[in-house]
Amino acid sequence: MKINIVFAITLFFISSCSTLAFWSDDAEEETAEPVKLTKIQNQYPIEVEWKRSFNGENDLGSFVPSFYSDEMIVADPDGNLVSINPSTGKINWEIDLKRNLSAGTASGFGKIIVSDTNGFVIAIDSITKETLWEKSVGGEILINGVISPSLIVVKNSAGELVALDSLTGEQKWSFRSQLPALTVRGTGEPIIENNIVYSTFDNGRIGAFDLDTGYFLWDGPISFVEGTSELENLIDSDSSPVIAQQLIFATNYQGRLTAFDLAQKRPVWNAEASSFHSPVIGNNMLMVIQDDGSILSFSMTNLSPSWSSEEYLRRELSNGSMHDNLMLVGDLEGYIHVINTLTGITVGRRKVSGNPIVSIVSFRNLAYVIDQESNIVAVSF
Repeated sequence: MKINIVFAITLFFISSCSTLAFWSDDAEEETAEPVKLTKIQNQYPIEVEWKRSFNGENDLGSFVPSFYSDEMIVADPDGNLVSINPSTGKINWEIDLKRNLSAGTASGFGKIIVSDTNGFVIAIDSITKETLWEKSVGGEILINGVISPSLIVVKNSAGELVALDSLTGEQKWSFRSQLPALTVRGTGEPIIENNIVYSTFDNGRIGAFDLDTGYFLWDGPISFVEGTSELENLIDSDSSPVIAQQLIFATNYQGRLTAFDLAQKRPVWNAEASSFHSPVIGNNMLMVIQDDGSILSFSMTNLSPSWSSEEYLRRELSNGSMHDNLMLVGDLEGYIHVINTLTGITVGRRKVSGNPIVSIVSFRNLAYVIDQESNIVAVSF
C-alpha cells in the first residue's frame, strides 16, 4: 500500500490504466464512452496458438510471465507457480506456494523470484524447485523484480528500491524515494544495464544506482510539478525506463516523455505525455501509449514527432509490445490490435479474450496476451 493514501487511491482510481473521470457530470460521462472500433483491412490475421487459464484477478497487470531456459514461468495471485512450454502451452511442472502473490516472476541465474502480498520476496531453485530463502522488504511488491548473478533488485509500494543477496536473501542496500501525498497504485520495474540500476519513482523522477553498492549516481525529473492541487500534482512514473542509442527514456502520469543522456546524466529532450506504460521502441520509432488511449510517435533519428492516433481513445489500452516490427496493444474488450509503427495504421485485429487485456509480452515467434482474469493467450500472425 502507498503511505497514508489507500482511501484516496480507492476513491480516485479504478485501476492503474484508468482515466480520471470521477468529477464528470452525467453529460460528460455520456461523451466519455470508449471509441467504437472501425473496420480495418486485416493484413495480418492473428492466429491463436494456445490458451491457459490461471487463478485470481490481475487488475494492475502485475502478473507478467518471465522466460528462462526455454520455459515460460507463470505465477498467479492464488500462489500457483507454473512452467509452460512457450511454443505449445504444455505444462512442464507446477507448484502451489500456498500463499497469495502480488506480482509475477523474475527468472535467471538458476533462480525464480516471486513476491507475496505480505511483502516477502521468495527465491526458488529453478532445478530442484525448492525454496532457497524468503525475505521481507517492508512493503508489497507490485511488479516483477530483476535478477543479476549476485543480486535480486525489487521495488516495493513504499517507494523503496531494495537489493538482496542472490544466495542468501540478505539485504545489501536500499534507497527510499520521497513519496508525494497522492500516488497511483502501481510501480515500474527497475532495469539493469552495465552494472547500473535505473528506476523510476512515484515523485516523477528517475534515478541511477551502482548495482553492487547501491551508490547513488544521478537522478533527474521526468517532469516537474505544475499544478495547484494534489491531484494536479500527481506525476507518478509507474513504468520501466527504456534504453536506446545512449539515451534512457521514461514517462510519467500527467507529465512528459523525457530522454536522458546516459553520458551527460541529464535530460536532453522531452515531449508532453501522460502514460502508465513504458515507451515502445522499434523499427526506428518511439511510441507512447497515453492514459487516455491516444498514441504518440516520434522518429528515433531526430526525435521529431511522427504520427499520432486517437483511434483507441478511452479503450483502456494495455502496454505496447513489439513483434516483427509491428506494435501489439490490447484493450478493455479483449481485442488485440496490430499497428504499423511507421504509419500508425491498424493492420490486424482479433478478439482473443472476454476480459480486458492488461499486458502483452513477446518471446521469439509468439506474443502472449494476459488478461484481467489471469488468462494467457499465445498468438502469432
